[in-house]
Amino acid sequence: MNKNTYTIVIIYLLMMLIGIIENVKGPIILSIKTFYSVDYTMMGLFLSVGSLGFILSTFFGGFLTEKIGRKLVLLSGLLLILLGIIGISMAPNFILFLLFAFIMNMGMGSVEIGINAIAALVFIMNQAIMMNLLHFFYGVGAIISPNITVKLLHFNFTWQLVYLSVAALAFILILATLAIKIQEGQHIIKEKINYGEILGNKRMWLFAIMLGFYVASELGVGNWAVTFLREWYKMDNTISSLYLSIFFATFTLGRLFGGFIVEKVGYLRSLSVSSLCAAVFIAIGMLSKSLALFNFYFRFFYSIIFPTVIATIMKEFKKHVSAIIGITVTIASTINMFANFLIGKLNDLFGVFVGFSAILVFMIVVVFMSLILSQTIKKEVSE
Repeated sequence: MNKNTYTIVIIYLLMMLIGIIENVKGPIILSIKTFYSVDYTMMGLFLSVGSLGFILSTFFGGFLTEKIGRKLVLLSGLLLILLGIIGISMAPNFILFLLFAFIMNMGMGSVEIGINAIAALVFIMNQAIMMNLLHFFYGVGAIISPNITVKLLHFNFTWQLVYLSVAALAFILILATLAIKIQEGQHIIKEKINYGEILGNKRMWLFAIMLGFYVASELGVGNWAVTFLREWYKMDNTISSLYLSIFFATFTLGRLFGGFIVEKVGYLRSLSVSSLCAAVFIAIGMLSKSLALFNFYFRFFYSIIFPTVIATIMKEFKKHVSAIIGITVTIASTINMFANFLIGKLNDLFGVFVGFSAILVFMIVVVFMSLILSQTIKKEVSE
């Protein structure tokens, strides 16, 4: 196996790890709520604090990949994940739990920036296909995570032991990451990055806002779907987690085949069509319990959005791509942070149906932003 092939395999596995960590929360969020005797607003705060950690790491991660190299950013992120998970599992009170959730998400942000930065280096041809395959492994992790979590709970694992099981996997991947070889010296950029120019770019803001509401909608389903099904439709934990797994299964199929569709249809058109279809399926799925499964089939349309946005950024921006991706993901994560808190607050004030409805609103915003972005880019090209 040559060094590029090994590197690609490792970043695919790391993306699977991110999928596992992100989606452990869904089946155990009620257990955490009960353990610390907090309300839904505090659970929304937990998700928002995690988003804040992700925000800070993606902001500095994009800068650091340009300065110290991709591999070091990746390894530092994995160490933060390990520290955060261990801390979460042992936190005696909710304040410390939030602190270690912050650290864990800082690690995930660093790992994601490192993965995307390495992908920009090793994915030379068919970037949409390669990026969708990369995020296909996120879907694999997302399918595995809720199923295994429920099984572990049935074997009388506490939610803390579930997290520690994930920590063991993270440790193994740290050892595997140590062996990747990247010629950092040829790619570390010494030229000063003009952040004012990047922040003044209209396209960057359109990408960031669209990505932010997409992430808020995607993670909103992962974080709150099981709670919604259990509280609103009175489903048991096994069935609701199965529905969530179906959601991620359709997502994974989309990631597996979506890149080929995007290359054929076009990046911008694919973003507009897929986000519209996702919004329609969410709306149908919320009409009744018998249609609830539609909430989880739309993941096929969700699946291509994130990797296609990143691939489009790679095509649209020729300089300082790592920094631009870092800033874009930072802004997107800021939007997601407030969105998660909003869903938790709406759950407490008006019930889980209204809270979950916010996810539909977020996706409608994505539809409009994709149309505006498409028109903006076409206009700039024509000029």
